[in-house]
Amino acid sequence: MRQLLRKLARRGELFQVVRDLFYHPDAIRELAVIAEAQARTNGGEIGAAGFRDATSLGRKRAIQLLEFFDRVGYTRFHRDVHVMRADSRWLEPHS
Repeated sequence: MRQLLRKLARRGELFQVVRDLFYHPDAIRELAVIAEAQARTNGGEIGAAGFRDATSLGRKRAIQLLEFFDRVGYTRFHRDVHVMRADSRWLEPHS
């Protein structure tokens, strides 16, 4: 199963957040929209607790997702918070 999930991730059909955690692109897009909304209401910052509460996920999962967003360049980690990157085009629809 793990090999199949990794193959789908290489093909762009899934996102691998951590070793054994994969998300469908639509789910990641929804979570990214939530992160962006959090940033808009918090002066550009996304805290783990606020993201956790907004997504109804546990703390560990929320942090894993925020770290994933940092790795793909959607956000960056700065002084204990995640900040939206102004130059990120990650959520724009693919043509």
